[in-house]
Amino acid sequence: MNIRDELEYCPGQIAKKIIARTDSGMVILMAFDKDAALATHTAPAVAVVQILEGVCAFTINGEERMLNAGDWLVMQPGTPHSLRAPERFKMMLTKLND
Repeated sequence: MNIRDELEYCPGQIAKKIIARTDSGMVILMAFDKDAALATHTAPAVAVVQILEGVCAFTINGEERMLNAGDWLVMQPGTPHSLRAPERFKMMLTKLND
C-alpha cells in the first residue's frame, strides 16, 4: 500500500486526513488541488513536512522555495509559513508536541 493512495484530491480544495494522533503529536495527510493555498500562519509544535507527490511552493520566513516529491523540511514552533499549489500535490505533516 502507498500512503499517497490514502487520500484523494478534492476539486478546488485542500483535503486532509489524520493518520495518527497521540498526546505527543499527530500525522496528517494533505492533498492540495491546483491553485489551493494556505495563508501565512504559525504552528505551536515542531512540524515535519514531507512532499509525497507534485510540487509545493512553500514560503518560510518570507522566502519561497519549490519542494518536489521526496523533499522535506523541519520547522520550529512559531515559524511563519504559507503554502500554495502551482500544481496538485500531496504532503504528510507530522506535528510533534513538547
